[in-house]
Amino acid sequence: MKNLNFLNKTGLCLTKGYKKIESTLGSMKFAVVIIMVFALALVYGTFMESYHGRDFANKLVYKSWWFMGLQLCMFLSILVATLNRLPVKKVLYGFYTLHAGLLILFIGSFLTYTAGIDGMLELMPNEPANNVRIEEDQFVVGYPDGQVKIFTLPTSAFGSKMYFEEPGLKIKKYLPFSKLETVWMEEDQKEADSAVYTIYNENVSEELIMSLHPESDFQSMQKLGPLSTHYMPQTLYKCFISETKSGFLVWDTEKDTCHTAEAMNYEIKSTPTNNRFMIIPYKGEYLKFFPDFSPLALTDNLDKRQDTPYRVFSKKLFEKKPNLFLFGDKTVFFHKRKGWTGREFEKNKPVKLPWMNFKLTLDSYRPDHFPAQIPTYMRPIQDQGEIIEGDIKAVLIEFYGKDYWVRSDQPLALSDGDKQVRFQIRSREVRLPYQITLDRFKMDKNPGTNDPASFESFVSLLDGRTATASEQHHVFMNNPLKYDEFTFYQSSYFQVGPDEYGSAFSVNYDPGRPIKYAGSLLLVLGSSWHFLLRRRKKRRFFEKETTIESDSGEVNV
Repeated sequence: MKNLNFLNKTGLCLTKGYKKIESTLGSMKFAVVIIMVFALALVYGTFMESYHGRDFANKLVYKSWWFMGLQLCMFLSILVATLNRLPVKKVLYGFYTLHAGLLILFIGSFLTYTAGIDGMLELMPNEPANNVRIEEDQFVVGYPDGQVKIFTLPTSAFGSKMYFEEPGLKIKKYLPFSKLETVWMEEDQKEADSAVYTIYNENVSEELIMSLHPESDFQSMQKLGPLSTHYMPQTLYKCFISETKSGFLVWDTEKDTCHTAEAMNYEIKSTPTNNRFMIIPYKGEYLKFFPDFSPLALTDNLDKRQDTPYRVFSKKLFEKKPNLFLFGDKTVFFHKRKGWTGREFEKNKPVKLPWMNFKLTLDSYRPDHFPAQIPTYMRPIQDQGEIIEGDIKAVLIEFYGKDYWVRSDQPLALSDGDKQVRFQIRSREVRLPYQITLDRFKMDKNPGTNDPASFESFVSLLDGRTATASEQHHVFMNNPLKYDEFTFYQSSYFQVGPDEYGSAFSVNYDPGRPIKYAGSLLLVLGSSWHFLLRRRKKRRFFEKETTIESDSGEVNV
């Protein structure tokens, strides 16, 4: 008996709880609150998209769990409000139609969200393409045996911790938006030699960060217009300032020594076509060098050899155009009147260069450190529809006990001892069952400027499933290409060469579109019907009131 009473009380509590939830979800107050919160979320998302870009707004608002929860609450509110007004009443036909349209609209939107495709297709001139990039980030690990592992990255707008571990590899953190900051990493090895310089004149100033370390993000050679800058080992400094008739410098990378060809008594010979060469004995063979063409030894078939420690430079190659050689706290350059000139940097004193009144200062010399660019999280910044900062995605991994950042702007290859493992961040791709080729891209510019007034693409579509001949299509603004339930819109373009452009299409596949159209139609019909029914009901009420007052003799109409 006690058990029966307990069950009855439990059932009564559950019934009351269900009715309370039902009354709350179906109440007007709950509906108004949800609609207001939803409207505020849309306003917030619009501002985020305007300032920080579409991808950030999607991750922060439109595709977040809380925004999906808001839409679910709206759906349940409409559904419960409709069910609470059953059985069907003739006076509520418009109400039922209106709410049915809203429910169908939600169902179509959910189908679009789960099964739809919204991406980009980039077309190079005359190259067939069928890979559509989707706004879903993936982390790809390629192993030496050909195995590829793909990890779907978190959809959060902020940094996320990741927990994946296998022998030699840990995936630790993901930054969906970041910028690069330069940090200096300590290194005991000699090849960490790095430095920071400033080159300037009265019109321009440029910072040069240069390094010899193989893991540095900064190179040992940079071009500044016609000027080429080369960061070299300290060993080569004395060679460059030494007098040499031939101009040949011999660098032994194994012993880290450098001498002129004359100091080593190497004979300079010439071919019948007056191409200079020299021969260096090495481990029982003779290495042939043509320094006026390459610093590497050449085979009889003129193939370059990377397996020898010798490099032979011809200083005469660097006399025709501006070349600046940097050796940490020293520099060498060719002066047309003074010849090859070496300078050591003095504190706070610039070195005058022989080109366009340029001067050079040494800001920092770090022989035991190397510069690296480390991603740090930031909200992206958008200007005129383009992300100008914060567009780099990054994944922090630990590879055999050492941390590395894998960035979206460049893949990373690391050695596991014998072979290389490749890491890459990329967008998920959907392969179309047909190919599209850009035959011609046309762009009209505004008169007197290089600003595009309009651009359009002439493409060929080849679908091997249905035809052997390709179809020709003309795609431009407000004239998309529609094929196989996909719609291709002319979105933008990119330059691939002098007066040559590629085309970018935004690609949309929306399986929920017919359902959303049906829901919208019911929404309009239900709103009109509901309005007419309420107006008719109100007119009948006033007619009834008028009749009652007239019968009582108080009012004559």
